[in-house]
Amino acid sequence: MTALVIRASSLPQFPDCGRRWAARNLRDEIEAAGYKLRTLPPSIGAAIGTGTHAAAAHELTHKMEHGDLGNPDHAEQRGIQALEEELEGGAVWDEISPNKAFAQRQVVKQARSYRAGVSERVKPVAVERRLKATFRGLTISGQQDLVVAEPDTLRDLKTGRIQRSNGAQYGTYTRLLRAHGKPVTKIIEDFVMRVGIAKEQPPPVEIEYDVAASERQTETILKRIEADVAAWRGASDPESFLANPSSFLCGDKWCPAWGTAFCTAHRGAK
Repeated sequence: MTALVIRASSLPQFPDCGRRWAARNLRDEIEAAGYKLRTLPPSIGAAIGTGTHAAAAHELTHKMEHGDLGNPDHAEQRGIQALEEELEGGAVWDEISPNKAFAQRQVVKQARSYRAGVSERVKPVAVERRLKATFRGLTISGQQDLVVAEPDTLRDLKTGRIQRSNGAQYGTYTRLLRAHGKPVTKIIEDFVMRVGIAKEQPPPVEIEYDVAASERQTETILKRIEADVAAWRGASDPESFLANPSSFLCGDKWCPAWGTAFCTAHRGAK
């Protein structure tokens, strides 16, 4: 059986609904066992986030290599290109971002907010670097946005309508960095809110996470993933993963298992 590679960014999703996490992260195994899962387009919020990340990575890489952020137009163009690549298969639109023209403008607004609030004042030593390591017999993969020198600090850009807790993701990043000889002493999330076009773009909000507490969250979740995946591989039973029908994301827009035989836990299922 193919070795399981767990993305660091997926860890915060697991406690909310293990069944949805499995549908997103074990799709090939689940469908090989005879369960058909749904294919969903990305949410427009996630696509705009991808565009904002691309713009930030472009300018921070330029700063790391040349000492300045480079031409802002080039970074914004890279962000729009990344957005359009995400939208090639469609998207789940919402009232804040109802079409592509709005989404493009929001990528630019968010990129400018991050540039002014974060990029201009940090000193990057690594940008969008993919790392892998093995913990508890599981291969963990993570791509942290930025590590800042003096002191060694992990910074991660998040975008969206609301700020969510991401300690388990960051605890994974710090463990990966330490495994590769680059320990960090501080975690900072830079949250850029997605707002409507008519509203003024808020500046980034800086949120600090405790390193030790984040790593404890990582360890707890990895233990559960290890146990649940082992149970699934032993029986091919969807009940190996606890479902959470009370989750805000339990619905046809967000879950590839919703309405399928792999999950009948949601309201109205038979």
